[in-house]
Order: sequence, then C-alpha cells, then structure tokens
Amino acid sequence: MAAVVLAADVPPPPEPITVEQAINDLLSMLYRIRHKLQTLIDYYIFPDVTPSAVSDYDPRLRILQTRLQSLSTLSYQKLPYIISNSDQVAGYYLNQVAEQMHNSVHGIQRIFTSHYDRDLEDRQPFIAIWDAITYKKSQIGELGRLHPSNPRRLRAEDMRPNELGSFCRGALQISNGVDRGRISFLESRDLSEGNRRKLKAFGGAFLTWQCPECSYRVRYHVSSSNTSNIYTTDEIRQHGGLAIKYRSLFLAKSHLYLPPPGTTTRVIDLRRRNSKIMIPSPLKYGCVFCFAHGHDLVRHRSAFTTPQALAEHIALRHTRPTPPTLMLHLFSVAIEGKLDDARKRWDVNLL
Repeated sequence: MAAVVLAADVPPPPEPITVEQAINDLLSMLYRIRHKLQTLIDYYIFPDVTPSAVSDYDPRLRILQTRLQSLSTLSYQKLPYIISNSDQVAGYYLNQVAEQMHNSVHGIQRIFTSHYDRDLEDRQPFIAIWDAITYKKSQIGELGRLHPSNPRRLRAEDMRPNELGSFCRGALQISNGVDRGRISFLESRDLSEGNRRKLKAFGGAFLTWQCPECSYRVRYHVSSSNTSNIYTTDEIRQHGGLAIKYRSLFLAKSHLYLPPPGTTTRVIDLRRRNSKIMIPSPLKYGCVFCFAHGHDLVRHRSAFTTPQALAEHIALRHTRPTPPTLMLHLFSVAIEGKLDDARKRWDVNLL
C-alpha cells in the first residue's frame, strides 16, 4: 500500500530572499563561526600552541568573508542591465561560499570532538549554525527561480531600449553569449600606419566586427585560420605604461550605443552661427565594472571616447582592489595572466 504524504509532513518552501539579504546573512553566520571557533580554542587549547589543523580554519573563513564583502559592493539592481539571469549567477557564487562554510563547521566540530571532548558529539555546538546555513542555501537556491532583482525575467538586452550614453544591445548580447555581429574585411584605404606595419611584420589581414544594433565597429588582426575571429584572435592591445592588456572582444562588450551616421540632430543657435562651437566626441565605451558597482555612465568618469581612455580608467580604478570574482569570471578578466580555468583565455589582463 502506497504511503500517504500529509500536507503537514511537507516542509514549507523557504522564504524569498534578495541577493543583498543573503550576503548579509552569510556574513553574520561567518562571524558566529569564527567567534565559536575562538571560544573552543580558548576553552580547550589555550595557553598551549594551537595545532595548525585548527588554526588554519580562521584564515579560510576570512577568505570567505572577503569574498562576500567583495560581492556586497555590487549593485544587484543594476546587474540585470548587463548580465542576464544575474540573480541566478550571484546565487551560484553565494552557494559556493555557503557550501564551504558547511565544510568548515563540519571539520571544526569533528576535530574538537575527536581530540578534545567526546561529549561535543552530543552537545553539537555548531548545530544552530549548521541548520541556519542549510536553510540559507535553500533560500539561495530559489534566487534563480524568483529573480527578485528582475521579476519580469528580461534578458539584459531587453531591459531598456538603445539610447545614447547606455550600453548597446549588441554589447549586451555578446557579453551574454549571443553574437549577431557582422564581419567584414578592412579595406586598404582604411588602414592606419600602425596597421600597415603589423601586416608587413606578421602578414594576415584586418577584419572588423560590426555591431548588429548600432554603428559601432572594432577592428582586429588575424594571421591564421585558428585565430580568424574576434574570439580567437591572438592580437593583444596595450598602451605603454598601463598595467593592463586587453583584446578587441572586450571593447565590443563595453561599447555604448552609437546611432547610424546622419541620424543625430544638432540644434545650433542662429545668433552664434558665426562662432566656433566645440562639439564633444561621442562616448563609445562604458566601464562595466563601475556600472556593476551602481555608478551611472558619466563622461570622463565611467564613459569614454577611446579605448585608451577606458584602459587608463580600468588600470587606475579597478586593479587595487580588483572587481569581485563574479565580474572577473563573466568578463574573462585575468590577474597577472591567471584565470580561474587555465584552459580559458582572457579578454582583459590586469597586471
């Protein structure tokens, strides 16, 4: 006879939570774990030397604390505008931290139970924290389903229409794994002197990636069939004295909406028609790291007219400290040439 499951036996679903709340709650639990660990050390070990098997836990917990504090600097209200399914992505990183907290709690209690006090197995000093982490993991697991920062579940490219001064839909598409860009051969008359020198030295050709949503285009050099697109080209851009290297793909991901030529309207005061009017260069690039931290795109501060200006800004503002791990991974940012996965290639290298 099949067992009958009563409604009362089914645990209620976890209460909804935001990413910000989850981070704060995990930080609070980390403080409790570290405090309880120190209490156990003071009671069972002090004044003797603390064995490394015990003392090594606090540095690990501090690393988790630093990760959470770094994630807390992001604006989870703005992330949906550049990262599709941003709550689910954030939940992945938070769940990793929660899992390591679980492992630490289990390891600490096992050491003290095995070597200092068998009665701790019954008293279970970490049981309340263990249960709290378990419940928090269930709440974090719901982030990808509920999308509290983006209830309409829109893709990043659909969060707002293309408009001047904002990231282009084409940039958001390629940042989120959808590339509808067009490729064309760069004519000889459009080559710069630097381009010509590179062709003379290395051969190959220059291609351009054309955004499908605006008039932005970026050129890149290819020299073999294995490096014949914007994802695989081995061309590296750098500017003398700057602690950063990057590839053209990062520029494509960072570009702002540029209207087709001839579609912009300029209003000029006829009384000043004989005077010289300085029209500022159009903004072409935005800093995804500034935007992710909640800053608007502002000329000279987080929005720029040239690749070099963007690179100078990132080298100055985002190397100490580096962006949170979530941003490093999503935008393929290496630190001194190292990525989380050695098989991947970087689009930005912070030196």
